This record gives sequence, structure tokens and C-alpha cells, in this order.
Amino acid sequence: MLFTEKSKAQDPQYSQYYNAPLYLNPAFAGTADNSRGIVNYRSQWPGVASNTPYSTYSVSLDHHIEPYNSGVGLLITRDRMGGNISMTDVGLIYAYQADISKKWSFRPSLQGSVVSRNVDYSQLTLGDQLTPNGPTGIPSTDRLLLNNAGNKIFLDFATGGLLFSDMFWFGVSAHHLGRPNIANDIATRYSLPMKYSAQAGMRIPLGERRVKQGYQTVLKERSIMPSINFKRQGSFNQLDLGAYAILEPMMFGITYRGIPIQRFEGLPNNESIIFMAGIHFQGFSFAYSYDIVISQLTLANSAGAHEIALIYEFEVPYPKSKKQRPLPCPNFHRSGVRK
Repeated sequence: MLFTEKSKAQDPQYSQYYNAPLYLNPAFAGTADNSRGIVNYRSQWPGVASNTPYSTYSVSLDHHIEPYNSGVGLLITRDRMGGNISMTDVGLIYAYQADISKKWSFRPSLQGSVVSRNVDYSQLTLGDQLTPNGPTGIPSTDRLLLNNAGNKIFLDFATGGLLFSDMFWFGVSAHHLGRPNIANDIATRYSLPMKYSAQAGMRIPLGERRVKQGYQTVLKERSIMPSINFKRQGSFNQLDLGAYAILEPMMFGITYRGIPIQRFEGLPNNESIIFMAGIHFQGFSFAYSYDIVISQLTLANSAGAHEIALIYEFEVPYPKSKKQRPLPCPNFHRSGVRK
């Protein structure tokens, strides 16, 4: 009753960040050969809140507009933070690809979103619902409910860029450019801190694997891709450092999350070790990952985090001009076809 603590949090995140490319960086919009649909789901620390787990859902659709070297995308994200706080973000994305040399391409992008943030105060017990004899059992007439203070709608903007060759990629993105006010109470103002992220990696080929399919010879992807993803929001920093092995149609990955040389408020910045496995079949890709928590929260208390991704890439219905340089980022399906 005499002391209070501030709660501190950051934007929701995906451990399979390259399987949620539009959420990672809007510059990834249109980087598939044609159209692509992706569904992502993450359940974080079910052992902490088993009845109302922290869960995040995303649905995205993006398309490559070949005649204009452009990509467009739609990204819908819903995040539930426990039982009574939720956020829904609907964003539109445009990206353009320019070849700046024979070996390098650059993709700038912009994203605009409409965001709805909701706090369900009806699940709380407020002051006018209490008496010396206990709860009244009747609905509250608190001004938070009367003024519909639990609902907040605002605009949000992001930008990003990708620089890449056939072997390397470097990306940066910035979200919440206008630092929107996300406070639900009209008498309060809280500007959402900007989130910055930087991604980089390289593709190390392991040699081609040729498979006969009818009258065609299909080249199956075999490669190792070390990658890094750094994020900063407010006073929080986070680093994902890992590698992926692609032996088409399978992909495996391992990632360390944390910054071992940094401490935050006296605690070591070690979060988790993440294992991922997936498979590609007839246009569909499915991946599952599990976060083994190594922080003081412990795996036994948190039960880790589960995450799945489902990706579908539509076939190209017309001959490709091959003008667009393909990204070397982790991808289940990068095969080429030779007659």
C-alpha cells in the first residue's frame, strides 16, 4: 500500500524473426518471387500465466510487382498481454528495390498502421465495488468505464532498408517514428519509445544438390547462414545471435538471445537459447521453435516459449525476367530450375 513499482516492457517479438519478415523489417515486403502469405503465433512463458498467457499473432500478405521493382504488403498483428490488455495493429507497406551496382541491391520501405489498444477494466475490481463487508457484486461506475478509457486508437509509422548481395545482407528498421501517445486515460500521456533494429548475415553455400523431376533438373538449397539481429527500445537492448542450416526441404536453427557483457538493473542480460526446425513441401513451409529460458526467471517457472510459423508462396504464373536479385536471408525454398 505504501510502495509501487513501474512495469516495464517492449514490443512483442518473434524468435523466428526471418519467418516473420514484414514484422522484422518492412523492407522485406515483396522479396518472394510472387505472392506470399504468412501466419505466425507465439505463446510466451505459459508457466507464468497459464490461464491468460502472453500471446502474439501475425498474419501477413505481400506481393512482388515485377514491372515496377516494387513490393507491397499487409501486416496484421494482435498481441495479448495477460488477461485484460491487448493491441491490434493493421499496417500497409511499400518497398522499392534498386540495383546500385552489379553486385549490390538496396530496398527502402515505408509502413503506415492503424493501432487499437484496449484495456478491459471490467475484469478489474475497482474502488466503488468494495465495502467494509467485502465486494458489492455490482458493476462499477468508475469514470474509467464511463469514459471508455480502455480503448485507444492511433496512427503509427515505420521505415526500413535492406542492402544485400548474393551472399551478404544488412538491414535496419525504425518503428514508432512519431512516438504515438498510447495512454488509455485521456488525462495521461505516454509516448511509445521508438524501436530500432539492425540485422545482418551471410549465406555460405555447401554445394548444389541436383534432383531430377520429370524433364527438369531442380537445384536444391544447401547452405549455412549465420545471422545477427540487434534491437533497442527505450533503455532496453537485445541481441539475437544464431545460425541456420538449410538442407532443402529441411531447415534447422539455433539462436542465443542476450548480451552477456551487459547487465540491466544488476541482472545479467541472458534470456534464452532457441531451437528451430522446419520443413518445406509443395509451396508450404512449416516451422516450430522453442525458447529455453536461461535467465533468472528459469525454464521451470516460465515453461519457455512456443512459436510456430506457416508460410505459403504462390507459384509464378508467368515467365520471370530475373531482374530482381534474390535475398540470401534464411529461406526454406531457394531452388532454381534448369531444363
